[in-house]
Amino acid sequence: MKSIILGVLTAASLVMAQPGMAAETEPKDLNAVAAAVTQALKGTKEINSRNISVTTHASTVVLSGKVATEPEAARALTVAEKAAAGTRVTSNLEVEPPAEGTAHAASAQLVKDVQAALHKDPRTANLPITVSIDGQKGIALHGLVPARQDRAAAQTVALQVNGVTKVDNRLQTPGD
Repeated sequence: MKSIILGVLTAASLVMAQPGMAAETEPKDLNAVAAAVTQALKGTKEINSRNISVTTHASTVVLSGKVATEPEAARALTVAEKAAAGTRVTSNLEVEPPAEGTAHAASAQLVKDVQAALHKDPRTANLPITVSIDGQKGIALHGLVPARQDRAAAQTVALQVNGVTKVDNRLQTPGD
């Protein structure tokens, strides 16, 4: 009975001694790998790691969160793979759109303010004027108005709105 047990133990020890087999039979501490990846991301100045979370799932390290650019996402994955030392890494990182939202909202508000001012002023209240804006907060006025003085009045009203830096008066009168 002893020889059979020894034979089994010897066979098991031979399997364990084969190259590459030890890593497969010994499970890695995924929490330690995730911690190493987190530290590596924090230590890389090209990566803003504040919005990146590192978790583990099914023997895989998972990167989630938001980054500013595609190159930053690629760099984060490369750094994580290196720090994971052979453990599989998956990236679910999202690239944030540029922070135009606040600038766009301010531009939309400026257009609304000019439209409101045109509707309040008795000289321009009933004129069919469309308002648009360019990237430098320059307002453009579009439409067909009855007379040149209506065109001038609309420009004056638009210029008085807080935040308007210039007016591109594209208003037309009959016969222009």
